[in-house]
Amino acid sequence: MVQDDFERNYFLKDIPLQAAQHKYNDHLNEIKFAEARTTEKVAINDSVGRVSSESVFAKISSPHVTTSAMDGIAIKYGSSIGATETRPITLYEGSDFVWVDTGDPIPDGFDSVIMIEDLERSTGNEVVIRSPVAPYQHVRKIAEDIAAPELLIQKGAVIRSLDLACLGASGLSEVEVISHPKICFIPTGTELVKIGQTPKAGQIIEFNSVFMSALVADWGGEAFVIDPVPDDPVLLEKAVLEVVNNCDILVVIAGSSAGSEDFTSSVINKIGEVVVHGVAIRPGHPVILGSVSGKPVMGMPGYPSSALVTAELFLKPMILNFLSSNQIVSDTLESVMGKKISSPLGEEEFLRVVVGSVDGSYIANPTTRGAAMTLSIAKSDGVISIPASSEGLEEGAKVRVFLNRQRSEVTNTLLISGSHDIALDILASELTSLQNGIRLISSSVGSVGGLLSLSKGFAHMAGTHLLDEDTGEYNVSAIKRHITNEKVHIYDFVGRTQGIMVQKGNPKGIKEVKDLLGNGTKFLNRQRGSGTRVLFDFLLKQSGIDPGNIVGYDNEEYTHWNVAAAVSSGFVDAGMGIMAAALASDLEFIPLENERYQIAVPSKFIGSMENVDILLESLLSENLREQIDALGGYDVSLMGNVAAIVG
Repeated sequence: MVQDDFERNYFLKDIPLQAAQHKYNDHLNEIKFAEARTTEKVAINDSVGRVSSESVFAKISSPHVTTSAMDGIAIKYGSSIGATETRPITLYEGSDFVWVDTGDPIPDGFDSVIMIEDLERSTGNEVVIRSPVAPYQHVRKIAEDIAAPELLIQKGAVIRSLDLACLGASGLSEVEVISHPKICFIPTGTELVKIGQTPKAGQIIEFNSVFMSALVADWGGEAFVIDPVPDDPVLLEKAVLEVVNNCDILVVIAGSSAGSEDFTSSVINKIGEVVVHGVAIRPGHPVILGSVSGKPVMGMPGYPSSALVTAELFLKPMILNFLSSNQIVSDTLESVMGKKISSPLGEEEFLRVVVGSVDGSYIANPTTRGAAMTLSIAKSDGVISIPASSEGLEEGAKVRVFLNRQRSEVTNTLLISGSHDIALDILASELTSLQNGIRLISSSVGSVGGLLSLSKGFAHMAGTHLLDEDTGEYNVSAIKRHITNEKVHIYDFVGRTQGIMVQKGNPKGIKEVKDLLGNGTKFLNRQRGSGTRVLFDFLLKQSGIDPGNIVGYDNEEYTHWNVAAAVSSGFVDAGMGIMAAALASDLEFIPLENERYQIAVPSKFIGSMENVDILLESLLSENLREQIDALGGYDVSLMGNVAAIVG
């Protein structure tokens, strides 16, 4: 063994931790470390803990057919009109009703369900009812949970067990994930013996690689360990060169200090590059950071506590950088409710929420409630508990959120409240693809609800498309009316075509709003306060139509996807929504109005919040414009322009 070529290297310099991290990160960028990542398809039951390499969209809606939400009978709601306690109505099996159990598909021609406990059995095939039912009562509509192709998981997200329900329910059996980075450990030391052996005097059991391998697995990597290498620079060089090309990160355990048998720094410096040797931390200051053959190489101190500290400071960030992800950890935080929540007395309710930080306060907003909702579980950031003695929570109430997501993700979240739009999902994916950790959470509460949330400090921005009937202008007058306490910038996002979605062939022959009357046409509306509902009411007023004469006017949905799914299934004949939703669902579309969907941002956030500035800059991205334009039904020509400043 010729050791003369290997001089012992004392610490090059104990530099500050932050400086060492920045210096080594720059080196990792130079050797294009993260670009070495690959992807693979895995079964969803093997995907927990893996990082999605692309945004995942629903393949089918859930439920994929309209089903009964109760045990009872399916009827045509019109058959129950006029039923009272003193004037009951008798219904006949087959012609008037069909028996259904919870989860059964609603038979063709029927649109409501009466619970079995509300029936009186008359004869073997007759029942008596004493009160009318509303359209769609006790019916679980198609796509109530997931409306394909709804966004399920964003690119770069760590897939959790909570996500599997919505993935499976939406027809997905596989997902594309980033392959595990391979981390090779080379234990060094002539004195090392394997676990299970009884050490003699001067020998040490080699266990660092065991718990380091477990940590690597926790962080999303795949570890493998070679047999210990004696304190010999020639043998260490040979081992490094043999394994470095078969891994993504190489870690040499021990030999990083300045003793007579510490050769790690000399070996790396001879066949590669030492970037950092010595960091001003305790324990762990003799850590070595460098590269060989374009691969990161780390010299880790041999003391277990030092090894752990340096692994957490340098190895873990490398793995997460490779995976382009954040790790999920358990945590709790104090938050403020962004909206009022009702809850039944006598039952402790566990409510799932999404959380973001606005002006120094964490704001919690509930996800969709319901025992059958899987997507709300997957999208949630945590859960809050509403005591059995409470009837709910007031807006602004303080709550403790038990997180199922890392706090850093929550802190790095932008909340956009207001009108639902499909293009927001594309914007959210665009932000995650920038690899800056920004997460955009959309709360679909309607345009008016979004502006109110903004005025109360419960969101960073609002999506709105409120028409002023007098001026024909969008959003300015509504923002002046609802946000009186601060200045607001209004940014153009997309131009949209609103209209009526109908099935292929337009079986009801609908050409304008007036055609929604009569002919047995069943309609599905958007929720009160939404810009689409405001526009529809304006069109009804223009046409002199009483909303009460439209069957289904009071039946509401919160997204364009859900309206499109209901029309596509044939459960309703028509629904109000945007052209993009109709095109995506292969429906026919009757255009009624071109509108401007805009994003309102409090001026105080512009230039003071980096994440807001990044989002606004993204609106000018040509890639984003192309993705949204490809959906059809959108005008992206003005995207990113400042349309007005109010206040």
